[in-house]
Amino acid sequence: MQPVGGVMNASTVTTLAVPGAWMGSWIWEPTVARLRERGFAARTMTLPGLAAGLPDAEIAEVRLADHVDALVAIVTASEKPVVLVGHSYSSMVTAQAADRLGDAVAGLVHIGGCLPADGLSLLDGWGDSRATREQERADIQRDGNLWAAPPRAMLDEEPDLTPDARDHLAASFTAHPGSTVTDAAVLSRPVTDQRSTYVALPAAGAEDAWQELPAAAHGAVNWRTRSIVGGHWPMLAQPEPTTDLLAEEIAHYAGRIDAE
Repeated sequence: MQPVGGVMNASTVTTLAVPGAWMGSWIWEPTVARLRERGFAARTMTLPGLAAGLPDAEIAEVRLADHVDALVAIVTASEKPVVLVGHSYSSMVTAQAADRLGDAVAGLVHIGGCLPADGLSLLDGWGDSRATREQERADIQRDGNLWAAPPRAMLDEEPDLTPDARDHLAASFTAHPGSTVTDAAVLSRPVTDQRSTYVALPAAGAEDAWQELPAAAHGAVNWRTRSIVGGHWPMLAQPEPTTDLLAEEIAHYAGRIDAE
């Protein structure tokens, strides 16, 4: 196989795509299948508390550290370095896991990722005001430590998704463990020190793909930056371009290992 960027051995790394909030492995399975068709070793997973059909009480017990521990365990068991693909919430998990795993992680791809900063939770950077953050925390507490999934009507605000894609998301979403977005992240060094690619997700017609760059990414001058036009769920809105981009980024990080 000869992807963009030169020849590489497709078996150099394993790619692990981690679902974001309210989602299980189902969101990444079609993309993983496309990557495998291209010769890449790729897989996905479901984070603790996000399997379909779990009782609310079990979901509510899951902490951010449980998500990080689960991912660390999978990477530790891998015989090859891993490229971690995070989407939205799950970049909080992939970046913390990479902080612990060192060279076992060949690189990270953050697709519209919420990036961790030591001592801060995801909700510490949520919304555009303190009042918005406090309301989100109150809603989680009111719902029994569950972060409620977006309702179907809210998905109508995603213009790049087809009605069928919106229906698929709404029918498949599960409640998300509230503590995973209120617990503080733990990092030994800033995410800017990690080998990473940040993928912005502008909607069609958006003028500035980088205007909402996460605070934790400011100063990441050595990061690779990419974008996919298609809104927050590019694996649904733009499946082939998403696969193309991931193939290129995997090739980049695998090529770095091959060159060492």
